[in-house]
Amino acid sequence: MENALVKTESEQSNRYMVPGLIRGLKILQAFSSEKPFLGVSDIARELDVSRSTAFRLSLTLENMGFLKRVKHSKKYCLGLKVLDLGFKLLAGMDIVDIARPHMEELSENTKVCSHLAVRDGISVVYIARILGKHHTVSSVGVGTRFPAYATSTGRILLANLSIAELATLYEGIELKKITKNTPLTIGDLINQIEQDKSDGYTLSWETYEKNLASLAVPIRDNTREIVASLNVSCPTTTYSRSELLEQVLPELMQKAASISTALGYRH
Repeated sequence: MENALVKTESEQSNRYMVPGLIRGLKILQAFSSEKPFLGVSDIARELDVSRSTAFRLSLTLENMGFLKRVKHSKKYCLGLKVLDLGFKLLAGMDIVDIARPHMEELSENTKVCSHLAVRDGISVVYIARILGKHHTVSSVGVGTRFPAYATSTGRILLANLSIAELATLYEGIELKKITKNTPLTIGDLINQIEQDKSDGYTLSWETYEKNLASLAVPIRDNTREIVASLNVSCPTTTYSRSELLEQVLPELMQKAASISTALGYRH
């Protein structure tokens, strides 16, 4: 009876969804750093629609400024209107303004890059970055997405979920091997996250990228929930594991605590 009710509520919700709008948004989602340029045929294939439908949708998005036609090509790239929406979103996130001065001081004191990230499903999205002295290590820009399971920021954010919620989130999803230290099963991931919870931080040593180390801690708000992750990253030659934990971690935790307090978090 309960399943039937849930199904009925879902069906009722789907009745009010606009298929054309869904397709248009899926086109924007199809672009990525790996696929920055897409033609009508590519878009038709991504959406599993006819070329004529893909053409009309693309032309509409182009006229609205969300897609831009690449010169001397039949392909499209994302337009500035997409970037404009992103900036409007960030402008409305008080956490970025609150965190920025603390991140600047963190990078100044540790000489490494600092990042602020939030979780979006199984991905982490970086919403702020401050370059340190060793800035060449960070190719992470605002809006960059990484798989949560393979990054220090992601594991900190996933720590906000119960084991059951984690299992549901990753149901049917393959954890791909990125480096030899990447967790490959949901069991491995849960074990790492449980250890992270106990430690109060996540240390990633070549988990996502060879020769890259990162250290992440949680940021909480007045609900006591983890709402963001603050991390630092550097080449593994900049700090040893013990140096990261002894010299950088206290500074990182202090800055995260200050940001959390400003967001209304109380012990």
